[in-house]
Formats: sequence, structure tokens, C-alpha cells
Amino acid sequence: MKIMLLLVAAGCAASTPVDPATYYERYVASYDLNALLDEPWVSAELKGLLGPELDHLLLNLNVTGSIGVVAGALTASGNAPHRGGEEEAVLCFHPERRVIEAAIYSRGSVVVYAREPHYPNLTLCIKDWITDVNAAHAARMRQPGNVRLDNGQTAPRVNAACGQ
Repeated sequence: MKIMLLLVAAGCAASTPVDPATYYERYVASYDLNALLDEPWVSAELKGLLGPELDHLLLNLNVTGSIGVVAGALTASGNAPHRGGEEEAVLCFHPERRVIEAAIYSRGSVVVYAREPHYPNLTLCIKDWITDVNAAHAARMRQPGNVRLDNGQTAPRVNAACGQ
């Protein structure tokens, strides 16, 4: 699999401060990806980073789960309808650092859209997704040999709802 880092000339999308807590509270565990994409700073930065490939990113985020957090970045990943494993994408938005990175997996290659010119300095969010997509998501389904599950058979069960 090929990984290509596409860099667009740096520019200042906006200078208004971002309150990370607002973003986390509003979006984490929600399915409101369209609202996040419509945020003025997010929208402007994505247009600047991806240009004509923005439509490809959006198509590949058509089937997605809830918005999560990876290493401080809001993240959404998904695939084009009925194209999982063939057409996938990820969006990583780190509100505190005002960093947006996106990647598209298509035709066996990953293209990363980021202001950062060096792969080691990309966010953990984007690098973890690249690792997962390049492994065809196999690590999610197969238990590694060095992982042991402990289901608490020997410990008394706690009712978390009641604190007992």
C-alpha cells in the first residue's frame, strides 16, 4: 500500500480562539458530523486542505459511526456506501491546537491532507487510522496472541448503576 502526504501551502484560516471544551462537549459520542463540518473554521480549513478532493472525503465519510476522540482530536472515520475496505476516509480535528488532518483511502493508497510536512509529526489520530486501514481492520477482529481476556469470573460483580 502506498501512503502519500499531500501538503497545501500554509495559511491562517482564522484567528478566533477555539474553546476545546465546547467542541468536545458538543460533538463527542454524537452522530452530528455535518454540524462539525459546517463549523466555519473547520469548513474553511477543509476546503483549503482538500480543494476538489473534499467531495471525495465527504463521500467516504458517508457511512460513519459516532464522533470519537483519539489523543485529544475529535475523529470521524467511515466509508463510502457499500465500499468498506475500498473507499474509506478519516477526519481528525484537534480544537485546542487548531489542527485538522484528513486522509482518504482509495485504490489501495492513502493520501493524507495536512499542513504538517513530516509524517512523524502528524497527529496520533491520523497515524492510528492509517495503521488500521492498512491492516484492513484485521486487528479489530482477531485477538493477538499476547492478549488475555479476564472477564472477572473470580471477582464479585458490581452493579455500576447502583454503586454496589
